[in-house]
Amino acid sequence: MIKSSFLTLVVWLTAAMMSASVSASPRILSLDWTQTETLLALGVTPVAVAQKADYNSWVKAPPIPEKTVDIGLRTQPNMERLAELHPDKILISPIFKAMKPKLSTIAPVSSIPLYESGLSWASLKTVTRQIAREANRPEAGETLIANAKQQLASLRDTIPGEQPPLLMIQFLDANHVRVFGTNSLYHAAISELGLSNAWQNTTNSWGFSMVSTRELLDLDAQLVIVRPLPAGVEQTLQTNMFWQYLVKRTGHTPLMIDPVWSFGAIPSALRFARLVTAALIDQGGQA
Repeated sequence: MIKSSFLTLVVWLTAAMMSASVSASPRILSLDWTQTETLLALGVTPVAVAQKADYNSWVKAPPIPEKTVDIGLRTQPNMERLAELHPDKILISPIFKAMKPKLSTIAPVSSIPLYESGLSWASLKTVTRQIAREANRPEAGETLIANAKQQLASLRDTIPGEQPPLLMIQFLDANHVRVFGTNSLYHAAISELGLSNAWQNTTNSWGFSMVSTRELLDLDAQLVIVRPLPAGVEQTLQTNMFWQYLVKRTGHTPLMIDPVWSFGAIPSALRFARLVTAALIDQGGQA
């Protein structure tokens, strides 16, 4: 009887240990901010990331915990510090593929693409599931996707009335902008809100076109300006006659929103959706 009970206990403990080893998240180094924000949203804290301060300026959320090590530039990580951390795996995006041979001497490297075949909500779900599998957290991936859809549906219900197409831009200087098209993160976010994109022209693989502000003149749209603005541009626009005329032609006061990582995944898409929704609600309250 005692022997039987002992064997049962051994079997149970073995099964429990195997289950724990399968479900435990590996120690992951993330070079790419898109992967970093997704890991954090999955409840997985990377052992190390690149350019932590810049992430906090551009991506902002989810925040990186203090204990997470900064291993330097995304393009030139501190290899000695990285080796000392003994990560189980390293996540990169294809843009950093030249570093894969060197990184592979420290830990297995997984390259996870997002923008190679155009961005959409479907591709955001795909990359979320890929990162979740790398972190041994597939269930967390499904939860993140489901919660995002629920939040977007709730935001959609709060947007007032009929809205004109959105023209989403970032200033390069006072006369030139990035304008985000139908294969951009920003477009994926507003589409889930039931909003349309005014920019239907061809874009690059990152989802934006670089154009003169004069190319925006004949568009009937609500301008959405994504910070930060280059130094001096905001002051220049206040006295720029052409810009003032362009704004008047749209018939809408431009919406100014805080920075959102335009090369991100679901967490950045949600952040953009929240900021745009809040700006539209605020504008509606002032009308």
